[in-house]
Amino acid sequence: MSTFRHVRLGAVLGVLTVVLVPVVSAQAGPGCLPVTGFYQERPVTGPDCDSPIGLCIAATYQGGVRGEAEALATSLVSTADTPTTSVQLFTSDTTITGSVAGRSGTLIIKNAGAFASAGDGSIVDLQTIVGGTGGLAGASGALRAQGTFTFPDGGRSDYTGTVCLP
Repeated sequence: MSTFRHVRLGAVLGVLTVVLVPVVSAQAGPGCLPVTGFYQERPVTGPDCDSPIGLCIAATYQGGVRGEAEALATSLVSTADTPTTSVQLFTSDTTITGSVAGRSGTLIIKNAGAFASAGDGSIVDLQTIVGGTGGLAGASGALRAQGTFTFPDGGRSDYTGTVCLP
């Protein structure tokens, strides 16, 4: 009877392996890589900035995503709570020219976030990867960043996320 249980248990585990392994692999996504790191950023204003609201950012990314970034702010919105919290919402368009997993090119990103214009300049930013060029063509995924940013000093943020490469 003991042998029968082992055979039956072995058969059940074999079936579960055949059924579950493809599901787990499919959830990770083909070519999707977890990435972490940080970036240093600084504001760019004046004639070198083509932003519709006059604010651009230059940054250097380190970690799983490495390279130089340029961002053009596309909106900056105060809310009913801004007078109390100093928090404003922003959107921007970013390009990071660099590398991910040994592949070089440019990531194209749409950002949406919030930052406090008072105090240490706390900032959170969702960076949605909408494409790429070169070795990063067809990239997708998202980075979530948090850190600080003040004018005119800039700041530092840590990021974590996933970059999917075809």
